[in-house]
Amino acid sequence: MDDEPMWAADRVVTPTPGSAITIPETANEFTIKGNHLTLVKGNQFDGRTKTDPQKHIHKFLGICDMLKYKDTENEAVRLMMFPLSLTGEAKTWLDELNEGTIEK
Repeated sequence: MDDEPMWAADRVVTPTPGSAITIPETANEFTIKGNHLTLVKGNQFDGRTKTDPQKHIHKFLGICDMLKYKDTENEAVRLMMFPLSLTGEAKTWLDELNEGTIEK
C-alpha cells in the first residue's frame, strides 16, 4: 500500500495553516474518498497558456457537485479539494498567494 498514490486511499482533510484558502469553520473533519481524489486529480489544471482555466473550473465544480459529505457544506469540500486540482504553475500560483486570499 505504501507505493500507491496518495489519492488512492481515503484521507482526513484539515485546513492548512497559512493557506491562501480560508476554509469555513466546520464542526467535523471528514475523509475524502480515494475515488473522489482520483476524479479531481484526473482533471488537474497546470496553468499553461494552452489550457483553459474556465473549462477547468467548470469540470471541477461538476465533479464537486457529485460529491456529498454528510454534515459538511459542499462549499467547504470545494475549498479543501481545489488545491488538489492544481499542478505545475497553477499550484505555484496558489501557494504564493497571501494567507486568506480566497474565502467563501
